[in-house]
Amino acid sequence: MGKSKVRHILSISGGKDSAALAIYMRDRVPDMEYVFCDTHEELPETYEYIDKLEAFLG
Repeated sequence: MGKSKVRHILSISGGKDSAALAIYMRDRVPDMEYVFCDTHEELPETYEYIDKLEAFLG
């Protein structure tokens, strides 16, 4: 059996702490995957912040 590739996945809430961790990890784990669990009950500002963070993270 071949080695399977390890996936790194970081959950982002839209808050400052998860954003800071995502930015910190971006350079350390370049193939990091990010996930946001959308409850469809977030504040409009949260969606704007997530969009900006997504653009920044690439």
